[in-house]
Amino acid sequence: MLTMPPTAPGSAPTTDYLAANYASLARRWPRVAAAVEAAIGNLPEFAWLEKPCPTLVIEGIQLTSAHDRDKEATLQATRIPAGSRSARVYGMALGDVPRLLLQRPELRDLQVVLFNPGVAALSLYFFDHRDWLDDPRVSLVVAGPDDTLQQPYAALPACLHLADDAASRLRDLICLDLATPFIRKRHQPDNPHLRQRLTDNAAYVAQDPSIEALCGTFPGRTAVVAGAGPTLSDHYGWLRDSKPGPLIAVDAAVRPLLAAGIIPDVVVGIDGHADIFDLFFKDLDLTLLRRSALVYFPVVQPELLKYWPGQRHAAYSDAPIYSELAVRHPKERLFSSGSVIHPATDLATRLGVERVLFAGADFSFPGGQSHVAGCSQARPAQGSHWVLNGHGERLPTLPNLRAYLRDLEEFIAGKTGIQFRNAGSRGAAIRHAPLLEDPPWTEI
Repeated sequence: MLTMPPTAPGSAPTTDYLAANYASLARRWPRVAAAVEAAIGNLPEFAWLEKPCPTLVIEGIQLTSAHDRDKEATLQATRIPAGSRSARVYGMALGDVPRLLLQRPELRDLQVVLFNPGVAALSLYFFDHRDWLDDPRVSLVVAGPDDTLQQPYAALPACLHLADDAASRLRDLICLDLATPFIRKRHQPDNPHLRQRLTDNAAYVAQDPSIEALCGTFPGRTAVVAGAGPTLSDHYGWLRDSKPGPLIAVDAAVRPLLAAGIIPDVVVGIDGHADIFDLFFKDLDLTLLRRSALVYFPVVQPELLKYWPGQRHAAYSDAPIYSELAVRHPKERLFSSGSVIHPATDLATRLGVERVLFAGADFSFPGGQSHVAGCSQARPAQGSHWVLNGHGERLPTLPNLRAYLRDLEEFIAGKTGIQFRNAGSRGAAIRHAPLLEDPPWTEI
């Protein structure tokens, strides 16, 4: 018989629903039942919260509202359009959202995805879920690392926050999807700050070539995309002594690279919301970059274009703000979803190379640092969110960095014929870019 470990807080009810709920799981979804049973031996910290609507607090996260669970579930269920015949609920919590959706007679298929079997075990112990678990329209699965986001869906925030390692990528895809409407607002054509940048840079865009001159110039080589993450310094030695091919550096990485005696072949700058010349290039000996090409989006700080000593190449993203300018001055478009590492990677794939190698693309805070030493933005950093590094360990990060990582993974997944590798294991693991063994130049 299944039993919970004797850690239930004293104020919790003595009723045990686990055996009855587990019987439904074992009958219909044996693999889910096995995952829940395995989790019982290593449950997360929890406490019972006695309120008008009793609930659980797991690892400091309140699983549901303690005052009006029905109202909360109704709000969450509005993401599923009326008339939908199928839907997914990401997270189980206390079963309120599945229970509410099953009241819709038109719904024929409801998949509920568990993000943490230990959280599910606690819910199954303290609350009776048999009414919706036994509904023939329901299917129950445990989230895995290869899962993709399916529409339409409702997502339960507490369950996302409590996701285990295997569910972390799906969690990030959901968070990114939920945030996308807000993100897009920053780059709408009516943004006055960005429109002023376009005006200030109009003459440069008119005269500077697109990136076609760079395309296909390194056939069969390995391009290195250098991010400004803390682990970039791990790679200075081989970048300086055994550079395998073109080095494409994001703007924030230029200063520390030059300090290490490494001159990039291409520098990429795209940020219209920051003064990147003042942040990353002011007071540098720019003559060191006279043979380095600059690839930029037209919203960058004008001083960057004014003082750049070498070739400049203009490019656009798919953001609507470039629509009018692209008609007057056609340029190539580069993939961009918020991080400069995105267009740098897209550019790398267009150089004719066979391999793209990431160095310092960390999307996290290895060693508690935000950027590589020597970068003007380097500082101690921490986050309550996390990603997995190359050793399967959790690293602190921020939601936007997780989003950049997942968008990069989706991009490189669609690039057939090019190998992607990650030079280091201390930063975030990059899906579809397996680790390169040390020393990296021996494999490339």
